[in-house]
Amino acid sequence: MRRSTYIFLIAWGIIAFLAASVIFKFHPLNVSFSISDRRLLQGLWRGLLLLFVYIAFTIIPTRAAITIPSFFYFGLLGSYLWQFMMVVLSGNWRGIVIDLIFVVSYIILIYCATMSSFQIINVVHKNRSVYYFSKWFKSVRRVIKAHWLSLTVVTGAYVILWSVFSLV
Repeated sequence: MRRSTYIFLIAWGIIAFLAASVIFKFHPLNVSFSISDRRLLQGLWRGLLLLFVYIAFTIIPTRAAITIPSFFYFGLLGSYLWQFMMVVLSGNWRGIVIDLIFVVSYIILIYCATMSSFQIINVVHKNRSVYYFSKWFKSVRRVIKAHWLSLTVVTGAYVILWSVFSLV
């Protein structure tokens, strides 16, 4: 993506941050630590959905198509940053550290999904096949096979951190 696209997405994240601070109450959030199967499955669903959405948008053979899911997920990042600021106001150092690690893992997850999507698009353009969907499936399989470990680790960190704590 171009620098202007990144600036636009960062501005969108800031707008989402400000909108979240206006819409929701401006008071400290307390963090409780517990883990349940339901939260683990929800976190897994959210992480896999993020990866699937980015991969699904690579069907459109241009890098500009990746801005569509990025628009949504950078907005969600803005709300996670707002949440982090409210946890900082609580003064609970464990909650602050866990939420900071969570936000960083989410940023890394978005980065890995975006870079994998760009690589899929590049491989699709280089692949010499007549049938587009065959070319696309081969490209997706090749890129996922090459980056499965990093995507699994980052998604796993996101899932565990999302499911460990809840806000009260």
